[in-house]
Amino acid sequence: MSTVNVRWIARIWSILVFLAALLVIFTNPPGTESLSVADWFLLSLWGVAILGLLLAWRWELVGGIITIAAMFIRELAWVILKGGWSAYILIVWLFVVAPAILFLVAWRLETKAKKQ
Repeated sequence: MSTVNVRWIARIWSILVFLAALLVIFTNPPGTESLSVADWFLLSLWGVAILGLLLAWRWELVGGIITIAAMFIRELAWVILKGGWSAYILIVWLFVVAPAILFLVAWRLETKAKKQ
């Protein structure tokens, strides 16, 4: 698979993640009227991860690292603040971290091609 293909798969996937994030932000499901400070903090870390995906459009290495680091920190914070781990986290990881990994793969493929 070429660098261009990997890059565009990551970009399209990141657009889907961004649209899902906008959906979460602008819709208010029943029972979520009052979020705790801990929940706001966890959502802000998720927001940083989404911003990392958007940054990856220009700076693939930086954006990919920011996304993965923010998600890792979010999960650590979740365990600390919520007192346990939840299996739904794997769905969020698959959805958000996968395009970040693809951006890193595209960056690596391009760097490797430039050295040849």
